[in-house]
Amino acid sequence: MSEVLNAAQISAKLGLKSPWKLLDLVQKNDETHFTGFKNFTANEEFFVGHFPVHPIVPGVLQVEAMRQLCCCCLPGDARAKRIKQLEKVKFRRPILPGDRMIVEAEVVSGSDSEWTMKASAKTVSGVCCEANITICVLENAPAPIVNIPALDGEFGRTADICMDTDQVMKLMPHRFPFLLIDYVAKVEDSKIIAVKNISANENFIDAGFDTVPDSLMCEIAAQSGCASVLSRPENEGKLGFFMAIDKAVFLRQVCVGEQMIIEIDLPPGKSRFGKGSGVIRVGEEVVAEIALMFAIVEA
Repeated sequence: MSEVLNAAQISAKLGLKSPWKLLDLVQKNDETHFTGFKNFTANEEFFVGHFPVHPIVPGVLQVEAMRQLCCCCLPGDARAKRIKQLEKVKFRRPILPGDRMIVEAEVVSGSDSEWTMKASAKTVSGVCCEANITICVLENAPAPIVNIPALDGEFGRTADICMDTDQVMKLMPHRFPFLLIDYVAKVEDSKIIAVKNISANENFIDAGFDTVPDSLMCEIAAQSGCASVLSRPENEGKLGFFMAIDKAVFLRQVCVGEQMIIEIDLPPGKSRFGKGSGVIRVGEEVVAEIALMFAIVEA
């Protein structure tokens, strides 16, 4: 059994700073089995916005902790690895301030540049999250932006957008620093088109990421879908909880200065569980595809 990496050593490997240091300890048990540990305290920054009245660790940050564990333990440069694909991600129970989390990952198959992992996160209460994750080596950085983006566009923030930031916040409890859509451009039947601008002031950029974390794209898609469903009259005053990611594929990274267009289709259903799918685009280029599930509950 190898020695335990402490928080400083993990940060040095990943190049990440607070609030994106999601593991306090890491141990590589053998070449295919890894374990990570995280103490959660009420002082974690993301609890401020997720959620102000009832703080819960975002499910996607549990997935990000899994990624960080794998990147620390897999061979090669930890900073050069990213999530290529997620499958069968299930959020089974919440993690709360004061909880202690164990993350476990097992290599199912792999090559020199790509690995398929089975991972889980648990507390003393039981398993909180399970996921199948494909980690890959990022061989080529995203192409640099060579022209200043145009301000005009089909989904620009004009006077006739469907929902501004204030209206979105009336539907959902998400707040800074975990409100991850800026406005909703259109709602057409079961389809929503939301927008998220990527700024150099994002906390994940300050924390050491060069681009939008892949795990966070899932939350951006989920918040877009949640805004759509909660805007329906029959769901007035209710809450939406992210339950599962059936599949997510990340086709390229998103850079500072780019604008994400999130298109999610969530057909109405008869149960309190909803399923939807969609894409995230930059311009006309699809950068991620996702199929997700959530639950609508009484506030």
